[in-house]
Amino acid sequence: MTDLHVNIRPLGAVRGLVAGFAFGLTLFPSAAWTADWVPVAEEPRHRPVFENEQAIILDVNLPPGYVSLYHEHRIDLLYVTITGTQVWAQPLNGERMDADVATGDLRFSSDNHDLPHIHQVANVGSSPFHIIGIGRKGADHSKAGTIAIDGDTEGLVLDQQKTQASVYRIRLAPGEKTGEHRHNLPHAHVFLTDGMLSVGSGGTIPVTAGQFLWQPGNITHVYENGGDQPLEIVEMQWR
Repeated sequence: MTDLHVNIRPLGAVRGLVAGFAFGLTLFPSAAWTADWVPVAEEPRHRPVFENEQAIILDVNLPPGYVSLYHEHRIDLLYVTITGTQVWAQPLNGERMDADVATGDLRFSSDNHDLPHIHQVANVGSSPFHIIGIGRKGADHSKAGTIAIDGDTEGLVLDQQKTQASVYRIRLAPGEKTGEHRHNLPHAHVFLTDGMLSVGSGGTIPVTAGQFLWQPGNITHVYENGGDQPLEIVEMQWR
């Protein structure tokens, strides 16, 4: 079993690790900028906190009253809602649409519109609008016939499935654990609740809502709730 504690850090610590390259990071070439909109990673409140050749992760945090710049989405992002509220979104040259987004909601950016897509978003509620966006980059990185997950997948509940990824919810009561399973392809996790996560010989570590974990393939693990409160995790598994 692979110990996970070396890869799990508070979100702030991850930001520190990537600070050396995140300042100049863009999802798209700077030549794509126009006076009307910016690439999503250049919108001030859509901050890239992780990127490699396989994935991009954005930390989106809009305070009450914030109206974003118009920004373009090209990569299909899974949005994991850490704190929901009332928002509106308006496509460039389109009509404004109101929405109530609940904490824990999951959706892809392609669910309501084709990509690429340019829009702006505003937080018109009284709470921060905080989401983590995970996008798969590039072509298929797996070998033909590779099974994404094998082993005992008890505790992993399929929530959504796209061509490029499957999304699972993991809800663990205190002391409950998943089966031991192996991820043969890259995957990412986002924690929806604060709690204590037991990771085998890696011990028990604190996790916080909004914290994320990126892992490449060839990982075998069991997740166990080592705390006294329910623990909820969202997992995006490459296909």
